[in-house]
Formats: sequence, C-alpha cells, structure tokens
Amino acid sequence: MTCQACALKVERILGAVPGIERAEVNFGSHTASLHLSDGLLDEELVRNGLARAGFGIPPGRIGGASLEEDVRFSELAAEQELSRNRRGFYLAALGTLLLIGSHQLHTPPIVGPLIAAPIVFIAGRGILIRGWKAAAQMAPDMNTLVGLGTLVAWSAGLFAVFLPQWFGGAGDHVHAAAMIMAFVLLGRWMEARARTRAGDSVRSLLELTPATARVMRLGEEVEVPLDQVKPGQLVLVRPGERVPVDGSIMNGETSVDESHLTGESFPVERGPGEKIYAGSMNGLGSISLQATGIGAVSALGRITQAVQDAQGSRAPIQRMADRVSAVFVPVVLVIALGTLLSWLLIADAPTAISRAVAVLVIACPCALGLATPTAILVASGRGAKEGVLVRTAEALERLADIDTVAFDKTGTLTAGRPEVRRVLSQDELISPDRLLALSAAAERNSEQPIARGILNEASKRGLVIPVSQDFRAQPGSGILATVDDLPLWIGSPRGALGRGLDAERVESWTQELVGGGLTPVIVEVEGEAVGAIGLFDAPRPESAEALAQLEKQGIECLLLSGDHPGAVTLIAEELGISSSQGRLQPEEKATRIQELEVQGHRVAMVGDGVNDAPALAAAHVGIAMGGGADVAIEAADCALLRDDSRLVALLTTLGRKTLKTIRVNLCWAFGYNLVGLPVAAGVLAPWFEVSISPTIAAATMSASSVCVVLNSLRLRWVSLGPSRGQQGG
Repeated sequence: MTCQACALKVERILGAVPGIERAEVNFGSHTASLHLSDGLLDEELVRNGLARAGFGIPPGRIGGASLEEDVRFSELAAEQELSRNRRGFYLAALGTLLLIGSHQLHTPPIVGPLIAAPIVFIAGRGILIRGWKAAAQMAPDMNTLVGLGTLVAWSAGLFAVFLPQWFGGAGDHVHAAAMIMAFVLLGRWMEARARTRAGDSVRSLLELTPATARVMRLGEEVEVPLDQVKPGQLVLVRPGERVPVDGSIMNGETSVDESHLTGESFPVERGPGEKIYAGSMNGLGSISLQATGIGAVSALGRITQAVQDAQGSRAPIQRMADRVSAVFVPVVLVIALGTLLSWLLIADAPTAISRAVAVLVIACPCALGLATPTAILVASGRGAKEGVLVRTAEALERLADIDTVAFDKTGTLTAGRPEVRRVLSQDELISPDRLLALSAAAERNSEQPIARGILNEASKRGLVIPVSQDFRAQPGSGILATVDDLPLWIGSPRGALGRGLDAERVESWTQELVGGGLTPVIVEVEGEAVGAIGLFDAPRPESAEALAQLEKQGIECLLLSGDHPGAVTLIAEELGISSSQGRLQPEEKATRIQELEVQGHRVAMVGDGVNDAPALAAAHVGIAMGGGADVAIEAADCALLRDDSRLVALLTTLGRKTLKTIRVNLCWAFGYNLVGLPVAAGVLAPWFEVSISPTIAAATMSASSVCVVLNSLRLRWVSLGPSRGQQGG
C-alpha cells in the first residue's frame, strides 16, 4: 500500500471476501484486522482478491498462532518493502548519474531515453504494474499518478528524439522521468525505514522475554523452550537473568527491575508469596517461582497485544482524511488533464507536458494517509514505555478532550493501607495503649489491611505485643483470639451489635469516629465492649502532586466513592478537592458521570475495583489503576501499569500532544497539496514566473510524506511531564 486510497481499497476488497464480516486496514502500520462471521477463513480467496488489485501479503499464515508469529509476519513484509525500494532506488540513482554524464558528453539524443528505460521499466516496475491494475479497476491511486507522470515524461523524451519541433529537447523529459522515479523510490525507502522505527515498540517488548526457561522435572533442572512451560511448573531464575514467565515466588528473595512493565525506574524487592512478571530483570538473588502466565497470557504478553491492537486501530479524526483520499487521485488526474490542455492553448507542447507531469507527481495522498496512523503508532508505543496503556486510537484522541477527572478513593487516591488515627477506650476498664497492644496481638495472624494498620501503630508507639492463641476469622464480622488468657473479639460496629454488646456505647463511639472521617473498629474483651479504634486510609504520597498536575492542565478533579461520606470528605479536604460524594453504589457513580457528560463535560474516570467497572464504562475515557481488579481493567479504555495517580496527567498530556501532532500532520498534508498543485499547474507563471519542474515536484512529494513520519516520531522524545525517575521516586 502506498497511500490511504490503497488502504481503503484493500478494506473494500477484504470486506467482499466470503466469511469476512468487516475489515479494518491501517495504512500506517500496514496491517489489516479481519472480523470473521463464522470463525473460518479461506486464505486463498484473500490472497487472490488482493492479487487481482495489485496487492499482496508475504508467504505464511494469515493471523499467526501467536503474537510472536504475527510480529515476524509483519516484519517480513516490512523487510521485503525496504529491500524492494532500496534496490529500485540504487538502480534509479545509478541510471540518473549515467544520464547526467551522457548529457555532459553530448551523446546523441537517443541515448537519453535508452538509459532512462531501465529506470522507468525495471526500477519502477512495481509502481507501473500496481498503478495500471488500479487504473484498470477504475480506482486510480498514488502509483497511477507516479507511473503516468513518469511514462508521459519518458515518452515525451523518446518522441522528442524524432519530433524535436513538437516536443522540445529530449534531455529535459528523460531527466525528469529518471529523477521522478529516483526521488519517489528514495522517499518510499526513507518512509518505510521511519515507519519501521515508529512501530518497533512491539518488537522491543517481545524481546524482553527469553526464548527458554529452566524448569524442574523429576527433581532435575531442565532448560526448555518457553512454549513448553506449563502453568504450575516450578521455574528457576538465576541472578542477572530475565524472568521468563509470570509467577509467584516460592523460594528466595531478590530485587527486580520492572521498568519495562511499570515505567518504575528503581528495582523493587520481592520475596516468597509475591508476584513477579515475565521480562523483569532479576537482581542478585536466585529464586524459584510457580508459573502462572506464559507468553501471550503473561502481563507482558497482554500489554504487547494491547499496544499492537491500538497501533492497528483507526482514530475518528482519520475519517476526514479518508474521505479526501477516496476522491483525491481522480481529482488530480482531472487537474493534470486540464493543465495539459490549457498550456497547449497558451504555450508550447514541452511546457504543457512538463506542467501536467509536475501536477501528477507533486500530488501526495501518502501524507494524508500517514498523518494519523503514524502518530498513533508512535504514541501507543511511547505510552507503554512510560507505564500507561491505551487500548485504542479513539481513546487516545478522546484523552485530548478531557476537562474533568473523577477519582475513586480506595486504592486510587489512597493506598488501601489504613492507619490508626484515634483510640477510644472505656477508661475504668482499659487504657488506650493496653487496648491497642491487645488488638495488635489478636490481629497479628490476620491478612486484612486494617490488621496491618493496627500492628504498625502499636510498633510506632513501642508497645510490647503479647502472644495470641486460637485465632479465628469471622468473614463479614471480625476476628476472635485469646491474648494473655483473655478472649478478644475485634470487628465492625454492625458485628458488635450482632454480638449483643452495649448498643449505646458502640453507637456513641461509632458516631464520634465516623464524624471525624474515620473507619471504626470495636474491641470486645471478655464479653464487654471496652473500646474502639478509628482508622484512616491516608492519601498516597503522590496523590496531591497528581491532582496539582491535572489542575495545571485546566482539568477539574472530583472524588466519587462508596465509602462513608465522613471519610470521603476528609480525604477531599486533605487533597484540596472541592467536589466529593460518598456512599455511592457502582450504578450511582456511573449515573453521576453521565450527568456531567450531559452538562457538556468530558469526564475520565479513574478506578481500580470491581465496583468501578460501570463508571469506567460510562466515562468518556475509563482509566484503570494497574493493581486493580481484572474486571476494572477490562472495562477501561486505558490502564496505568503501576499504582501511581500521577500517570493520569501523563496520559492526558500524551493524548493532547498526539492530537496536536495529528493536526499538524493533517495541516501540512492538506496545505502542501493545496499550495503545490496550483503552483505545479503553472497558475502563478503568467504573473510571477513561478513554476515547478517535474524533478522538483517529485522531490517535494517524496519529502512531504517523510516529513509527516518524522514529525510523528517526535512523540518518542517529547516531554510528557515529570520523568519516570521522578514519578517513581
């Protein structure tokens, strides 16, 4: 495919193949996604349909059995295109040099067309064939324009040998034909190289996973190909090696570099029971892990697939360029014919031919076709590198419009690690420190976040924590344990009332703590309510900075939570959020977002739990925190690959800069053609003596598409806010 018109044509061809319900063709990545009606596809019909229109795909499977096969398949196509354009350019460049030399030596006129013939018919063979097939199907494309322009120039040079009084000097025409082909092939070679660089993020992600893994079989260490590793197997990783699979550490402790996955620049400590991900770089420790995710089903595999899907999707802003591309080439052919006839009436044949050829070769639908997909290609890869995942081109475009961000509280702006803020006790029965020490002893065997908070507070106060026995958890109510021969129960106010404890005392403590924005936990000793502990889920250290970054972008922030209003209000006050709501059911969060959308706001929802899924789906853009539930991540348009809310501002910046890049690309592509076509047609010549030769027209056409790709490549390096080191610090 050489322009967006080609992509639209391929889309129509594929859509007509039996079994294909819908096809989406991306010119920027040179890929097609096929949506099948019954899951079956006759590959021969696909190949034959494409071949009849002058297109093709490399040998091999359509849709590999794995992501790695798909990537190798597309790389083969890219290598073939690069090689073909490089060889063609070398031949054209050599022929052009010979033409210049023959002109300097004053050789007979027939020598020029003879030297130029291999350039036109051998180096440009692919262009001529594809252009002819497109024209024969009444769907002319970029190849048709270049091929027709080159043939007209070469033919005029040949006729000029015999009829110089009509066609002028042969040298000018054949030089134009040779240099048109040379510049076009050079431009396509450079464009293909730049496009390959734009899309190398998928390959770089895949290369992070080693090809083999060491597993334990019958007590022995065996190295096997990665695709032979099965979930549940024990995998061994030595110091300094890449982790081959996702898994849970069974033995050993180490530090791992997960920057490829999360964007976090510092190594993190990992030990038994903790998760570790494929592609991570192991530090100095030897570890064994139980495999849970291999290849495409690992976290890295899912990220890579999502990046590839995003790069192959089409943004809404592309539709305008598609509509123009569909009629662009026929319009250019009409302009070229009008130019030829007009200048034949008011000037001589050489001038008319030169300007008609200039019109044919200066037109560049390629730039229109590349404007959006190349920017999406680069931006999605840059996002993955920075620790954010954008699932579709449409989501990336929508991010640029966001004016409001709604945050969930727990696990999003807070870490989900409650800390003790108050301890209330029945003074005549127990002191606050004694209450806290007994509670910490009872909670020592619990894995609940509240238990960690109570233990941490007891440690901070330097309290001696007694030994506990007979620990039992009561799901939905609390825990039981024996400490210093005293039976203890710790749990929720509702659980305390259910156990028949003093209702007046329990409700008094509860109201006092809830009124201060704290979560109450009631403590019972020997059958009597002796006190309550108020816990607060504090904001993450980076939350205030994250909100400040969004406000600096002119984005309003609000807090929507299912927690009790007191706790939500306290968090909002600490972070400076002016609008907050608590005790919201999942459907009520979604309704609140829909109300804001109706008012004209463009809302992004940030959440991490199952209860956030309806709101994430209802928002203009749904953003899931990386440590969140799978349901939340599946419902979201974007995912943060680490639990850092500052990445939300990075996402919106990426969306805005991507859309700005696309607009600049489109302005350049439209502006170039709007200015270039009239100038090439000689509209300014009668007044300003300004005209463009076919050679210069070919050079500018080739440069225009390369400029679009290079402008998109800037997204690889443009600043998106604080560096990854700062974000993770």
